[in-house]
Amino acid sequence: RALMRRHPQAVVAASVLREAASWWSGDVLGAPLLVTRDGAGVLHAFLNVCRHRGARVVEAGQGCGRERFACPYHAWTYAADGRLRSVSRPEGFPGLDVEQSGLQRLALAERAGMVWVIPDPTRADADVSAMLGTYADDLESFGLETHVDYGQRSLELRCDWKLMVEGSSEAYHFKIAHRATIAPLFADNVQIVDESGLHRRMFIVKEALREQAEDAKPDPRMVGNVLYYFFPSTMVLVQPDHAQVTRIEPTSLGRTQVHDIALIPRAPQNDRARAHWDRNVQLYRDTLAEDYAQMESVHAGLESGANAELRFGRYEFALARFHAQLDAELAGSSA
Repeated sequence: RALMRRHPQAVVAASVLREAASWWSGDVLGAPLLVTRDGAGVLHAFLNVCRHRGARVVEAGQGCGRERFACPYHAWTYAADGRLRSVSRPEGFPGLDVEQSGLQRLALAERAGMVWVIPDPTRADADVSAMLGTYADDLESFGLETHVDYGQRSLELRCDWKLMVEGSSEAYHFKIAHRATIAPLFADNVQIVDESGLHRRMFIVKEALREQAEDAKPDPRMVGNVLYYFFPSTMVLVQPDHAQVTRIEPTSLGRTQVHDIALIPRAPQNDRARAHWDRNVQLYRDTLAEDYAQMESVHAGLESGANAELRFGRYEFALARFHAQLDAELAGSSA
């Protein structure tokens, strides 16, 4: 979790914070966060922790039209830009340095329809956009930066978080595990994988590619799914008319919290549009439910002690890369 906190996390859809004086509050990897857009339209991220006695300043949720946040414990009040604005009974704090007592700032960037935050305050000066690399530009080429959020949910699984990454890193299982849902749409075990730093991009080929003329230049969104993995814990699946963002985080040994949200081109204006997006989101969740069942099965198998090690075939080279990169990052962080 300490390693994860040093990397960008897709914490909230940018559409939630489009308006001035909007805000979002929630926990990410055990860290209470507050993201605001001040009256001038500038986006900020902080640890949602009062600098007096450490209470949570803002309740979990989101809203608009709020530029001041008062701690519910002793009413220390902060502006949307994090500055400490007032202290109740200030005579009790004659040596207080107001300028140094604002909320702890965090690094953030608004990219590809999401607000990405590094929850570690020691990395407040990090360039989040640079850390996301060229794949953030890729996602914006699909127009995701103007998309809006739809169908947000969270759930807990009885498995290790690394199994979640493994399950999204190969197409070897598609025709078998997804035979009741999406298997007919995809070619059998055909994938293209490349990397950008610690991040990975996988193109999963659809049967529709066979129908293209040899000299055609097909739209990749129509002949496959493009899955982006941002190390260590965020996946963005680009589909023909929208995208799904999934962020995973370990909550304890053998328990993983999953947060997913759809990014759609515009908010639905009628029942027909809502039904369209509900069907898309439900198919995604039905498909993932098949994956999640296997991940919980594998985790139970790990705990049984049946296998001292697991085998990755040549189709699963991206899984081996993930573990090698994770091991290297962990070794570096403990050095």
